[in-house]
Amino acid sequence: MNRKRRRRKLKKRAWVLLAVILLGIGTIIFSITGGDSSPSEAKKEAEQNLPMLTKDSVKELTEQAEDVLKHVASSGASPEATEELSQFITQSEQTKVNDEVLEGYWQQLTICLKAISSYREPKTEEKALGKVYPAYLTALENLKETHPSLDMEEIDPYHWFYAAAANYEQGQQKEGQITLSMVGDTSFGTYPEAPNHLQFDTVFKKKNGDNQYVFKNSLPWFHSDDYTVINAESAFTTETEAQDKKWRIKSHPTYAAFLPASGVEAANLANNHTMDYFEAGYEDTLEAFKKHDVAVFNEDMPLTKNINGMETVFLGYDYRYRKSTDSYLQHIIQDVQTYKKEDNLVIVNMHWGIEYMETPATYQTKFGHAIIDAGADIIIGHHPHRLQSVEKYNGKYIIYSMGDYAFGADPTLKSRQTAIFRLTFAKENNAVITKGLRIVPTLENSNDSETENNYQPLPVFGKDAKDIVDELVRISSIIPNGVTEYDYFDPFLDM
Repeated sequence: MNRKRRRRKLKKRAWVLLAVILLGIGTIIFSITGGDSSPSEAKKEAEQNLPMLTKDSVKELTEQAEDVLKHVASSGASPEATEELSQFITQSEQTKVNDEVLEGYWQQLTICLKAISSYREPKTEEKALGKVYPAYLTALENLKETHPSLDMEEIDPYHWFYAAAANYEQGQQKEGQITLSMVGDTSFGTYPEAPNHLQFDTVFKKKNGDNQYVFKNSLPWFHSDDYTVINAESAFTTETEAQDKKWRIKSHPTYAAFLPASGVEAANLANNHTMDYFEAGYEDTLEAFKKHDVAVFNEDMPLTKNINGMETVFLGYDYRYRKSTDSYLQHIIQDVQTYKKEDNLVIVNMHWGIEYMETPATYQTKFGHAIIDAGADIIIGHHPHRLQSVEKYNGKYIIYSMGDYAFGADPTLKSRQTAIFRLTFAKENNAVITKGLRIVPTLENSNDSETENNYQPLPVFGKDAKDIVDELVRISSIIPNGVTEYDYFDPFLDM
């Protein structure tokens, strides 16, 4: 076959192939459009099928947006929740609006949602939400004035804050580092002499509490870290025979379920209340935590965990004045030296100090320094029932007291200010180093009362957060080596 005939044959084949392709495309278009629409008409029809925002649907869609924010917050910005947020944003951007005021409101709401999503990126500016939030409020007010029958309400600022915080915390995670959350005195029971209406059980039942009731507002942090630890200052028992002492605290054993439901992995038992109901009550406590797969540690029971590849040892001691002797200190030093290795992390929990004092007692500083010198990486303190000074000694933190957190034995709120302490550690040159300390300023209750505890801590922003940080700065500046700068997340402008 000569070249011309071959070219003619190839050309003929090409035309046949092109005809087949065009026929296929025509068939596809016919199947999509029903045979009576052009491609431009099909596109127009697709646009007409986009969701429409109307006065009747805007409230429902706003509630859906709020539900998405709550899911992001309560899950600690899980992949599923962040994907749900992403899909909602996409849907919001595609939503058709034929009302100028509605459109302005929905655009500003969507911009705020995109700001929430952006916190997943570590370089996002902290005030990203705060910069766009006022425009959302203005658009909402405009909508309410234009369409008063809608009865629209602002999405709770705390839902914005908690969703932003959850994404922010995820964005701060770095490979090779671990983040721990530590909180202070926690119990789900009140001493018998407290008024009945202030008893934990009474409040919990009145609120129809579930397993996440107590830590509901803490979930953005407890679910976005690598490990969460509380000071469980209570026996978890139904025993009735108690020690002859003024304050006797017990929580129902079933309340131990609150911990795994809220992302709490471990509890310190080295304090002056786990034995309030004698050995029987203590055994019940151990059984309750074991049943719910919550790790515990005490003076005679150290806890060693592998947290994302880092061996972490938790030691706990009830070290109040009656035990503040050199011989007891030597016992602690020996334990620290036994467990400390070059490449592991040793965290020492100290139940110590004087109740309601804002600075550490002399013995605390002396012994705290000795424990750090022995090799401890950080000291976590509790017992004074209020925040105390934070010291940085030889590059390591001594948090003298974290205060009460969800403390059932504080029905009248003697000290509301507390915090979640977020600690970040990493290995460098085969040694564990402290990479950072961040705090989450928190109030011990969420019902705005100054005298009645609803046993639901409230991480806060704005003035409330600044007041707590300022208090930590004030009481820490009193002592040598006191920490006077604290990193904390607040996505809003001045509110």
